Amino acid sequence: MAGDAAMRSGPASGAIGREPAAAVTGAGAAGLDDERRLYRLMLWGFFTLFPLSAMFIVTGLLAHSAAVIVCSVLSVISITVQSFSIYSLRQVMGRNTFRFPYGAGKLEDFSAFLCGVLFVPSGLLMAYDAAQRLQDPHQVGYLIGLIPVGLSAVRMAALFIAVRRLARETRAPSPLLRAYVLDYRISLLNDLGIIAAFAVGGILVRAGAPALGDRIDPLIAVVISAYMVWAGVGLVRRNFRALIDLPLPESDQLLVMKVLAAHYADYEAIGVLYTRATGTRRIVELELVFPGERTLGEIEELSAVMESDLASEVPGLGFRIVPVAEAHTG
Repeated sequence: MAGDAAMRSGPASGAIGREPAAAVTGAGAAGLDDERRLYRLMLWGFFTLFPLSAMFIVTGLLAHSAAVIVCSVLSVISITVQSFSIYSLRQVMGRNTFRFPYGAGKLEDFSAFLCGVLFVPSGLLMAYDAAQRLQDPHQVGYLIGLIPVGLSAVRMAALFIAVRRLARETRAPSPLLRAYVLDYRISLLNDLGIIAAFAVGGILVRAGAPALGDRIDPLIAVVISAYMVWAGVGLVRRNFRALIDLPLPESDQLLVMKVLAAHYADYEAIGVLYTRATGTRRIVELELVFPGERTLGEIEELSAVMESDLASEVPGLGFRIVPVAEAHTG
């Protein structure tokens, strides 16, 4: 179906991950080359959506097909969502850990949230229109409608074969790559399903049962629209929390203080304690005052020990010590 990544925007949907960019995308030149190959595939799929979307819109109006019109809406939404997916992958490829110290996952979260926001009202509107057509069916030009759907199926088959080959050749496929393999497979199956349904509808019309045949098209539109609403609600619910930063609950903050107390001999004083929950990640940034002779290696070792102590109690923890030199007064 023309929805592409919009239908499974859980590629979107945090597909980059919540860990630092270097950890998510792998290390070394091989990992970067895999990302570039995926990026080129995404670009090819993105730019071919524009003429296909225009064809869906024009054909949907000419054929009076509710299903093709829904596909055109999905294509336009997919263009919007994939823009953010492509941008987020560019950020990961740049490995700018200073700008995105905890990864570029929020860009994917936003694209998934936006997809859900667009899905719900669009799906409701399309479902209402399709329900009206079920009661009062219009004559549907199935033959014309098969043209863009068939081209979409060919496009999706090419994308699926290419991305599956890339996944097989990649030593450690990223979450984004795995998401696109699944997305393209489902989109291809959806296209083939619409083609089969259109063929049945056209046969029924030619067999002298237009009242039944012309209802196949709005029935498909209702199914797709209902899925849009269901998927959209899920995307909004899952990704809204990931887009907002909340402090850790008091119970988790008390655990942090407990670990601090256990290691009180390893530092001089406590500065600012900053905590936040972002999606599935729990971030703790802590200012600790150290004597001037303390080495950076010792501080990193203490940070690793404290993070290990907290990891079993606080899932998805990202822990960082901000060292502050001890002030001397003379």
